[in-house]
Amino acid sequence: MTGTTRTAVRLAAAGTALAALFTGGTALAGTGTSAGTTGTVRALGPAGPAGPAGPTATATATATASLPGGTAAAVRIPRNFLLHEAKARGPVRYPEEERWTIRDGLRGALEIELCGPRRPSDTGRTAMRTVVHEAPEHRSGEQLVIYRSAGAARRAMAGILAHVGRCARVPSEGVVVKSRADRVRAGDRAVRISVQSYDAKGVRPAIGGQRAVVVRRDRALVIYVLAGEYGRVRDSDFTRQLKDAGRMAAKVCSLRGLC
Repeated sequence: MTGTTRTAVRLAAAGTALAALFTGGTALAGTGTSAGTTGTVRALGPAGPAGPAGPTATATATATASLPGGTAAAVRIPRNFLLHEAKARGPVRYPEEERWTIRDGLRGALEIELCGPRRPSDTGRTAMRTVVHEAPEHRSGEQLVIYRSAGAARRAMAGILAHVGRCARVPSEGVVVKSRADRVRAGDRAVRISVQSYDAKGVRPAIGGQRAVVVRRDRALVIYVLAGEYGRVRDSDFTRQLKDAGRMAAKVCSLRGLC
């Protein structure tokens, strides 16, 4: 059994143990200025090949912008607008173990996965695109969501943080999953969210973790997530996500009518 296969097996085992957390596990309310949470950690086994057609095909996403005089103009999320989208549309190096997925549409879930039978909810979406890369020891997600107003985007961010607060610590199947949300500097408001599994006492890190950054810029949310075999939460865990989220928070203002 190779090292990659052993890690995949361990991740799958951890994922099985954690699955109950997101289908009705008991949640304890979080407290404090930096709310805690529990979130999902996906176990990643070898992904199927992308196939001859490549990643999932998508249509161009659009949103409606209010212009002076009450007229409306379509705000498009152009092809390859997301930072990793162009790479996602190309061939993969190891098609038997990795895949890219690109999704448009308004009904998909937010990439921030938290505890309990319900996911963080939002309203007022007008466009959304998600890019996901999956491999045996890695999962990354990039998401841009545009709302009908800055107020709707603020409520979406508040909904994520409220869910974080409701899911401070969830024990299940011999592990405890902990998370924490902390403010960071980017866009109009930004947070980093750590999710980490621990042993039954909640002391020693176990297999499985997620590190995310969520930024609101005017009426858009940008979300960057990395999931894999993490240990204790460190600032360096968020370096890539913070960099990407900062770039995208600035880039969305190039879309006419957004900022």
